[in-house]
Amino acid sequence: MEYQDPNIAPYAKVAIKLLQGAVFEDQTDLWNEVIQYQVPLIQYFEKIALDLVVDKRDGYAYLKQKPLDDTGTTIGLIRRIPLTYELTLVCVFLRDWLHEFEANDMETANLYITIREFRERLELFFKDRANEVKFIRDLKRHIESCVSMDFLKLVHNDPANPDEDRYEVKRIIKARVTLDELTYFKQQLEDESESL
Repeated sequence: MEYQDPNIAPYAKVAIKLLQGAVFEDQTDLWNEVIQYQVPLIQYFEKIALDLVVDKRDGYAYLKQKPLDDTGTTIGLIRRIPLTYELTLVCVFLRDWLHEFEANDMETANLYITIREFRERLELFFKDRANEVKFIRDLKRHIESCVSMDFLKLVHNDPANPDEDRYEVKRIIKARVTLDELTYFKQQLEDESESL
């Protein structure tokens, strides 16, 4: 979208969207603007201590804060949300599931999951039934948190049976939970599980 006012950058709309959250390939108009204006967007965001990360292969773009010094101080523009233990666990399971899917399924483009499938997968992990019941009860809330963080996208809502709500696992979770972090968290979880 070109603006008639010469003082407004042609990438203004997509810049604002990036400040609000990730942009994905399936958001066709915005994605095309990210690609078209990638260089001026990078230059613009650098001036306010932000890096524009564009992953064309997995189809997402997002902003990352640049550290201002050796202590990791940032300008604080992008709010950091501390994850609870349970939400971290959900993210680790999603990341692991996506990693497994990408290693084994060469035919399907995207990983889709239901709450029922997720619950069945989680049940294998819990040895303590009391912890499992509480976690499963809160699973819908954790799933909604993952949607708000752009890790999941609701693609089919089943009002008659919410357990069959279908979600796409967004590949941006790979940037937020790296393979090294995944390995570390999985080891922590296994150690914790063995100590119970």
